[in-house]
Amino acid sequence: MKSTRLFLAILFFISFCSDSSTPISISSLNDITGSTTNKIEISNSDWDKYIGKSSSGNFIALRVGKDIVEDGVLIVFTKENLRKGIRDGGRVMNPLDRNVIDKMSNIGILSMPEKILSLQENIESEKFTISFNVQGDFHNSDITKIDFTNHFTKYTSGLLPSFFVESIGDEIYMFGGQGNVVKMNMIDGSVEEVETNLNQIIKDQEYTSVVKGSDYSSRMGLRDSSFDKKNNLILITAIKKDFEKNCFTLGVLSSELNSKNLNFSWVYNINDCYENFNSHHAGGRIKQFNEGYLLTVGDFKLPEDFKLEIEKDSDLGKVLYIDKNWNSTIFSSGHRNPQGLIIKNETILSTEHGPFGGDEFNIVVEGKDYGWPSSAYGFTYSLENIYELDHGQDFEEPIYFFTPSIGISELTIYEGKEFPRWNDFVLITSLKDMTVYSLKLDSEGKGVIHVGEMYIGERIRDITLANDGRLVMAGDLGSLIIASRTEKDIP
Repeated sequence: MKSTRLFLAILFFISFCSDSSTPISISSLNDITGSTTNKIEISNSDWDKYIGKSSSGNFIALRVGKDIVEDGVLIVFTKENLRKGIRDGGRVMNPLDRNVIDKMSNIGILSMPEKILSLQENIESEKFTISFNVQGDFHNSDITKIDFTNHFTKYTSGLLPSFFVESIGDEIYMFGGQGNVVKMNMIDGSVEEVETNLNQIIKDQEYTSVVKGSDYSSRMGLRDSSFDKKNNLILITAIKKDFEKNCFTLGVLSSELNSKNLNFSWVYNINDCYENFNSHHAGGRIKQFNEGYLLTVGDFKLPEDFKLEIEKDSDLGKVLYIDKNWNSTIFSSGHRNPQGLIIKNETILSTEHGPFGGDEFNIVVEGKDYGWPSSAYGFTYSLENIYELDHGQDFEEPIYFFTPSIGISELTIYEGKEFPRWNDFVLITSLKDMTVYSLKLDSEGKGVIHVGEMYIGERIRDITLANDGRLVMAGDLGSLIIASRTEKDIP
């Protein structure tokens, strides 16, 4: 069956691209307009960002209906076929989107730049320090990836987030999914392991979770790290075991910041507790807010549990406010799996995983409901459309959404001198797309007026800003990723 589908895909590809017509190039597309899957309008020189290079020439990828091509990804090599694809409802995709790469691979055509391919090979090696340049939106960046797999588990080998990052002074603290802690000085590059009891605490949880025959035990561990500068505290969220009830929940650990030793203890956990659950849907981002903290909590559901309702008084699918005495109240509801959280000037911004598509970027307001599981801009994984797309009067609309899904993760608001044109931009990282998205909000901060992309080439779990304005990211393959502005970039 698989070979038959591959043959048909190749046959369709050949028939679609065999017409003798105008090859794809920036100069040939100046009279064509289109839009991306995110509804960004494209015309004239904007096409340059969406032209991919392959062993068969320049191409553009379109997201189309299943009635046109089974996998929903159409590759065109000519101006005429691009025009036809757009006329048939096709939306332009990032040429380095994982779905595009997979499609090109299936039909036997190289789509990724060889430089990126070689990088991917290097990333799979045990130890590396590599540097390369990438073109991004408004800025070009020099990217350095430093291997930390001798300290942290690769996501690919255990399904546990590799590590999380926090910028504290001139140092970057890295908190491994299994509880080990490493810090690196951003001035001299020195690396030091930090003595901590966190790894023993995580080990003591005795993680075991088997749901419908699938073992989720290796997905349990740390969910986030955060630095409370006001109180000089390191906060960690992690899956916690209730030994009396023999179930697991989402908990918070706290330690006073000490450069030599971090001594954590449990200070809080949500009310819901399950013997077995999918901890990938636990959420777990935490940030200081007013006199306490905001904590994101996922729905704890399996991917196939699309129609399960979430009780209003449950902590699941919520953003919680935790006061200084570690008592919590529901701040907002209707969240599927919130993976990012940032607060600036009382404005709360969050990202959350949609189902199959519909990753959301939200402004979170106290008392509001964000729609899940009733409304979503996506489908079930069987491509069943069971959701109300328009969130209506009862639910809050996302400020922006990504369809297809980018595997959305953390976000930050850029402030610094390293990338001056990104100041006040929202930077959103992605797992699936391995890309940093730069979003410009309107003057009221309630709408997105521009979206740019910077491809990194590795799943990005977390992001923070170094003191000097460089971007520091946690890669799921165990690499610390540092982005600085290239000298050739325009100041």
